Amino acid sequence: MLKDLTIENYRLFHKFTLDPIARVNLIVGTNNSGKSSLLEAIYLLAGKGSRSYLYEILHERDEITSKTVVSESPGTISGYQPAHIFYGRQLETGRVVKIQSKLEKPTALTISFGETEEDGRGLRYRLLEFKCVQDGAEPVEQSLLVREDGLLFDPDGLFANPFLVPPPSFASPEQQVGFVTTNYLEYDELAKLWDNITLTPREDQVVESLRILEPDVERISFVSRQTFSSGILLKLKGEGNPIPLGSMGDGMRRVLAVAASLVSVENGILLVDEIDTGLYYGVLTDMWRLILETSVKRNAQVFATTHSWDCVKSFQEALSEVADDELGRLIRLDPQDDHIQATSYSRDELTTAIQHGIEVR
Repeated sequence: MLKDLTIENYRLFHKFTLDPIARVNLIVGTNNSGKSSLLEAIYLLAGKGSRSYLYEILHERDEITSKTVVSESPGTISGYQPAHIFYGRQLETGRVVKIQSKLEKPTALTISFGETEEDGRGLRYRLLEFKCVQDGAEPVEQSLLVREDGLLFDPDGLFANPFLVPPPSFASPEQQVGFVTTNYLEYDELAKLWDNITLTPREDQVVESLRILEPDVERISFVSRQTFSSGILLKLKGEGNPIPLGSMGDGMRRVLAVAASLVSVENGILLVDEIDTGLYYGVLTDMWRLILETSVKRNAQVFATTHSWDCVKSFQEALSEVADDELGRLIRLDPQDDHIQATSYSRDELTTAIQHGIEVR
């Protein structure tokens, strides 16, 4: 579990420190204050230097471009644009992203942009190098190629065209981290998670979460029709036939994605961007109660973002009901000149702020 975090030169973060960090963290701030970028930085660090995590982030942000080339095989090529992950959006030799956590199990990830090299065909590239050092483990090192035109390529030829070969899924039961973005997890992503959940106690936890929105939910099932959500069926009390998840509204899909991801990252980290998307404010306290309880049961750490005052108040209300006053924290990000400042509120500080009508978002 992360106890602190330092970020340098990643997107909006020139030099940024977050300390302390709780088990469950709600991140707030104005638009363009770095909330989603903070989740991405944690995701990359948890990925321990795997370049596939960067592909997922660039793909989710649509940081892709197409270029017409006359050398090599003439035509149009498409690729990812790695310049966007660097502070100032500049690809400069020697520029380095650093993401690290120094407490518990110290871990440090660096992403560096190297000198120009030339292959046997006269094509010029620079290396984007990943190095992760974790206490007690061998360093992990990987690299990607960046062409002169700024496009990203895998040395093994994978994912050269993001429109032909999609990146690995955010939802993977093999990972120690899950990332639920503002986009809905599609059928195959949820089904992959469900393979490791079905017929286990975790299935009961997911069904319990769906009852926040629909108390009559008894069971959930996945069938072979792999569309957006029509292959996910619910059994409701008193109903003779199963009900497609898609007919239950966006909130049910959101709760399913969050709950399935949370029970799948035992001893790991769950990241949720705009956690209240599609949810009625009246159910948010119950959602937070379930997240707080499940995070302890699964030994999972949660980082979520929101713009909603209702979500903040519901978070505080749920926190006030637990005995552990260090279980959750509110973290506000404030852009100040050339850096982002973090202000952290404990449970009691958040309660005092809300009681006095102090704006904490």
